[in-house]
Amino acid sequence: MISCVPQTEQAGPDADTEMLCQLTGSPFPEDELLFAVPVVAPYSSLHNYKYKVKLTPGTNKRGKAAKTAVQVFLRDKAGSNRERDLLKAVKEENIARNFPGKVKLSAPQLHKKKK
Repeated sequence: MISCVPQTEQAGPDADTEMLCQLTGSPFPEDELLFAVPVVAPYSSLHNYKYKVKLTPGTNKRGKAAKTAVQVFLRDKAGSNRERDLLKAVKEENIARNFPGKVKLSAPQLHKKKK
C-alpha cells in the first residue's frame, strides 16, 4: 500500500507516487478530470467507485461486454458531460484486454440499457 504523506514529512517523493495519490474512483464535483482509467479488481474493493459493473463467468465475449459496460456508464444520469467525454475517449480494446475471456455483466442499470 502506498502512503500519501505531505512533502514536508517525506524526504522526496517521486513523480509516480504523486500521480498515484491523485487517482480516485469517486471524484468530487469540483475536481478537474484528466483521464478515465479502466480498473479490474474484486468487486468488494470497488464499493467507493462511481462507475462499476460486476463480472462473473458467462457466455458473452469480452469485447461485447466492454462495449455494454461503457454504454451503461454513458446512460447514467448522474454523470457529467466531462465524465462522458472521458469514457468515450477510452478505447474499447483497452477496456476489453483486462476482462477475462467469457463474462457476464451485472449492474443495476444493465436492464435499462437492454430495453
